[in-house]
Amino acid sequence: MDLSNLEKNKTIIKKIAMLGDEPLFWKTCAKIFFKVILNNYEWNSNGIKYKFILETISDQDILNDKLSVSNYDVLIIPGGGVGDGHSITKGFNFSFKVRNWKKKIQRFVKDGGGIVGFCGGAALITPLSTGKSRKPTTFVERLYNKSSIDITSTYSYYKYLALPIYYPFQKTHPERIGTMAYVFSFKPTETEDGRNFHTGGIPIDIKINKNNPIFSDFPDDNLTIRWWGGQALLVPEKPDREIKICAKYPEKELHENEKTRIHAWRYVGGFKGFFKGFFKAMSYVKKEKIRIFDAAMFTYYLASKWKKTNKLILSDIANRPCIVTEVYPNENKGRILLCTLHPEFMVWWDGVIEERKDEQDICIANGLYQWKNITTIKNPLDENITYTWWVVRRFVAWATKIPEKEFPPIKIHKLNPEEMEQLSRNILWDGSLKNQMENI
Repeated sequence: MDLSNLEKNKTIIKKIAMLGDEPLFWKTCAKIFFKVILNNYEWNSNGIKYKFILETISDQDILNDKLSVSNYDVLIIPGGGVGDGHSITKGFNFSFKVRNWKKKIQRFVKDGGGIVGFCGGAALITPLSTGKSRKPTTFVERLYNKSSIDITSTYSYYKYLALPIYYPFQKTHPERIGTMAYVFSFKPTETEDGRNFHTGGIPIDIKINKNNPIFSDFPDDNLTIRWWGGQALLVPEKPDREIKICAKYPEKELHENEKTRIHAWRYVGGFKGFFKGFFKAMSYVKKEKIRIFDAAMFTYYLASKWKKTNKLILSDIANRPCIVTEVYPNENKGRILLCTLHPEFMVWWDGVIEERKDEQDICIANGLYQWKNITTIKNPLDENITYTWWVVRRFVAWATKIPEKEFPPIKIHKLNPEEMEQLSRNILWDGSLKNQMENI
């Protein structure tokens, strides 16, 4: 019997657990993208067939010991309502359930499982630094810091971090919500051919390091990838483990680029605007027949009014790491990958951010900012939508210990009609407020 041929004809399945809970009712479309990108994805390399199987798991599943190396090879944590939501709620360390939840994930990594965090997911994995001059002080900063799962040597870095409306010092320092301003929020854009797209955040050109298997065969020095208010990463000078910086932010700050700079907006609606937002939210919930629990987030989105200030949002991420890999320092060598970006989302290569006019009804729900003059969204949309999907697949391949020479290929994914149908509500704006709020 030729054992070498048997080896070449086998299929190796890698099982992916994706954290799916959204504890603050903040929805994230990233989960839909990851399912399309990863679930049942197959490729062949050196005669071996690989296949990803993705399953969504809950906090309760983790507490019930479902997250184990016998069940899964890797845990991925999306950003937005999943990662950022947990980065707040898991900051309440006095809760036994929270501490136990973290211990279950720690055990998974210590047993050799991989973990990949995207944007807010990376924030959840790491503690937070706000620089040498001050400690985390705002409510959100403290929770982000305390939510750390405590398995990494890397820190997330935000110069400032706070939520619009809830930041108590926004009257004097509205700019100190930091790059969270790029999250809340963008009005969809209209292209020259009349199509409307959800275009929150910024496609940025990150600087690639080729000292790692993920990017070692990438032909260029820069890669355009979607950023949506994410942090920078701080790597210790003398780590206790193998750490590699795979990519860095551009050398120019966002506020130094006239196409991507934005000003801080101040909420000036007071309690009256907030209560108006609440009644609008309740009416909206009733009209759309959705969960009443979602009214809390919709109130936040619909509260008005807002006023633009003359203070710029300062990013302080230039030339700092944005993708980092770690190997957990024990005999099982679980792999940790931190990405502050959104390679699951579409990109474009031109345009400029314009700020909305001070309109009476302006609020987070209908957007404070808007992309204009985008001409590089093509038809068909395959290149724009899937431009960095190979990055997601390689992140998972690395975290599941697939040999470097057998990584998924670098290529554009050809979308089939079923995939496009699954993603369309999170790419194309249908003109409704509901669809717009679904994509904040």
